[in-house]
Amino acid sequence: MAHIQWKDRYNINFREIDAQHQGLLDLLNELSDNLDGRKHPDTVSHIFKALGDYAQTHFSSEERYMRAAGYPKLSQHCQEHVYFVNRVKELSRSYDPADPRVVDETATFLRDWYMNHIIKVDQEYGPFLKRALPTASIEGILLGLEGVVCSLDAAPLIQAMVEGSGKSEAEVRTALFEDPGFLPKLESGQWDLERFEVEWTGWAGRAAAPESLALAYGTSYHPNPAMAQLAGRLKQHQPVALVGNAAPWMRSQVLGRLGLASSFTANALSCEAGARLPDRALLLAGASSLGLAPEACILIHRDPACIEAAQGVRMQTLEYTNPVMLMAELRRMGIGF
Repeated sequence: MAHIQWKDRYNINFREIDAQHQGLLDLLNELSDNLDGRKHPDTVSHIFKALGDYAQTHFSSEERYMRAAGYPKLSQHCQEHVYFVNRVKELSRSYDPADPRVVDETATFLRDWYMNHIIKVDQEYGPFLKRALPTASIEGILLGLEGVVCSLDAAPLIQAMVEGSGKSEAEVRTALFEDPGFLPKLESGQWDLERFEVEWTGWAGRAAAPESLALAYGTSYHPNPAMAQLAGRLKQHQPVALVGNAAPWMRSQVLGRLGLASSFTANALSCEAGARLPDRALLLAGASSLGLAPEACILIHRDPACIEAAQGVRMQTLEYTNPVMLMAELRRMGIGF
């Protein structure tokens, strides 16, 4: 299958969607390059999976935008998305490089679907998105804390609480996470550290050891080095804020230890803003920390609920998958780094 070349007329002039359409095209072209039987089947299988995964991420974003814009053909569009993902899975299972018929069927489907759906059908919803949703120039970036810049493994904190309280791990997990758990109370700003120590003493029957708990909290966070580096590069071109749910220990035990403080222009932490994601108030606090209106900001996050909340305050969004795909999408959107 000959490569499909991207043309400006394929744009619906909505930055995130256009960037994702180009990303899909890159994967389709890569797959077409490997359908000639010269590549190992595992390579083709890997590309099929990448195509299916990326398509699902793109469709999820696209459908949220269409839903927010009140697009009247949303249901029909969703059905086409389901058909594509299922068909890609079928083609991946049946692919046989030694069977020219199967190879031709695969190549024809991919080309026809892209040309008919992406280039024709998707053009229909473009005007709805542009009327209903923000397309202002991007002046600032909000990066999600957990799942984007860092991962959280609460095991050290749980273990420290078990040792400090004499309670079982199950009791600690319940007290720590379940509403009204210790961590949500700290992260929402409902409790400060003094209140936490009082509540801990009542629950555990013994005084808290705040230093050891703070240290355990800090070691529960693990940086995503590629994203930390990207944040610093983005910061050279536009202000960047770190936004996320965090206890008061975040500043004293995490940002400095992980070297994240210098990567961001500002930080919007839930314990200071008095609201936890996906509460819109924390997203607005993130935009405010950069001195920008929400529609001039883009949120990069992996949680669909946070993406939806950001769109609700007219903020632009990118759903995070991995650093490589994110950087490709940022380039296509014209965001410097």
